[in-house]
Amino acid sequence: MVTPFDALEADFFGDLAEDTHGLWEVFEFVRLHHPNLSEPHVLDRGRDYIIRWVDAGWIRISETPLYPSTITSLSQIPQFLQQHGLAATLYLEDSPSLDITEEAERVYENQTI
Repeated sequence: MVTPFDALEADFFGDLAEDTHGLWEVFEFVRLHHPNLSEPHVLDRGRDYIIRWVDAGWIRISETPLYPSTITSLSQIPQFLQQHGLAATLYLEDSPSLDITEEAERVYENQTI
C-alpha cells in the first residue's frame, strides 16, 4: 500500500491538478521544501519522488507537453535523468511534461477533505 502524500507531494499534486508541469518542476518543489539539500541530493530526492509516483500510478506523460519532447513514456525518465544529471533539475530541452492521474487526484482529494 502506498502511504499518503507528504507536504511536498500535497503541494506538488495540488498544483499538478490545475495544470501540466515540466519534469524540472519536481526538483523546484524539492528545493522549496528541502532548502538545505545540496544539488546532488536534490536530484536524488526528486528521482526518489518520481519513482514513487510512477510506481503508485500518480503521474503520466502529458499528451500536450509544455515544450516539445521525445519522451513519450514514464519508463524513459530514469534514462533521461541518468543522461543529463543535474542539468535535468532545471528546464532542459526535451524535458517531458507531467500530468496527474485520476488515482492521484483521488488520493489528493481524500487527503485534503
